[in-house]
Amino acid sequence: MEFLHNPNVDFIGKTKYFVGLSVTFIAVGLATIATRGIQYGVEFSGGTQLIARFQSTPSIEKIRSAVDKVAAGAVIQSYDAPAKNQVLIRLAGKGEQDLSQEADAVMAALQTGYAENPVIEHSKEIVGPIVGAELRQKAIQLTVLGLLGQLLYIWWRFRGFIWGTAAALAALHDVLICVGFLALFNFEITLNVIAALLTLVGYSVNDTIVIFDRARENLRQRRKEPLGKVLNDSVNQTLTRTLIANGTTFLSVFGLYAFGGEALRSFGFTMVIGILVGTYSTIFIATPLVVWWESQNRSKAPTARAAL
Repeated sequence: MEFLHNPNVDFIGKTKYFVGLSVTFIAVGLATIATRGIQYGVEFSGGTQLIARFQSTPSIEKIRSAVDKVAAGAVIQSYDAPAKNQVLIRLAGKGEQDLSQEADAVMAALQTGYAENPVIEHSKEIVGPIVGAELRQKAIQLTVLGLLGQLLYIWWRFRGFIWGTAAALAALHDVLICVGFLALFNFEITLNVIAALLTLVGYSVNDTIVIFDRARENLRQRRKEPLGKVLNDSVNQTLTRTLIANGTTFLSVFGLYAFGGEALRSFGFTMVIGILVGTYSTIFIATPLVVWWESQNRSKAPTARAAL
């Protein structure tokens, strides 16, 4: 199916505007992280997470008043849809035995200090601080190794260093912007979010490979034409595929974000931002990087055309 017949958009010619936009997004994200910090879920920070369901609409202030007597400084906030009368209570990381005892003390404090609205159901998740730190370290290592592995594969597949580097840098660009948006909108980094980020890395690189593969086919037939024109034509030729594939995926993940409930909200948000940014970076970051590299090395061997 092709709903764009012979598009001829000058994507390469608009590179400087979109690179500037990317730099702005990344700078805002890094500034947000520097001022607010990254909010880690209990899986990475360690601690106890209680989700309590009350009989009627809970008062956060009354809950805080009761909890502060046994666990001062706990994070207390509404959880999921208001009609479910649920509250999330997070306690800072300590020893695992202390965390369990503190969680029991919090539930006892709610029974006595907020007896007019009893807890009818609750769940408890405990992660020790050492385990949380190890998970955080492994998540970072896994993301870096994923990017490195994809860089090496594309380098080998296209027989050119710049092709793999461009795809890896575009994927890193996507991760940085996604993390910045998570910090800006106060989402926590959880295992679900890490899964979404790794999914987006693969999705973004796959989208880039589709364009690069078309460029490789065109380069075989149009050896004397400028690389910039060949790559720009390749983007236009695959534009319908990009919009259809990414558009349908976007609708799916937006549904997860809008209707998936609290458990999938951060995952859905990360995927929504990632699909948009990944589509953008494939066209305006990865492809122009290859053109820029060739322009810097015209006096040397045409490295970017090594795909031939």
